[in-house]
Amino acid sequence: MKNRGFKNIFLGLLIGALIGTLLGEILSFILPDGSTVEQFFINTTEFVFGSFDNTSAIVDLGIIAFNFGIKFKFNVCSLIGFGIAYYLLKYLR
Repeated sequence: MKNRGFKNIFLGLLIGALIGTLLGEILSFILPDGSTVEQFFINTTEFVFGSFDNTSAIVDLGIIAFNFGIKFKFNVCSLIGFGIAYYLLKYLR
């Protein structure tokens, strides 16, 4: 991974996160509702920066209002996706 650019690493990790999200969505349909295994794989931890509620506007120009924020949601499936992305970035050229 020494000779890879920042864009390639960022894109690879983003694709890995998307793979993990897809894996989590597939598992949520396959596993029975309320089971311990489903809770382990599907429950997320959220990190929120900014505002995500519609009641507060950070920039209000009268005619238009902006509400900025970013939310990261991690679960076991997203970590598996990051692992797949790391493997692909490291061993495939």
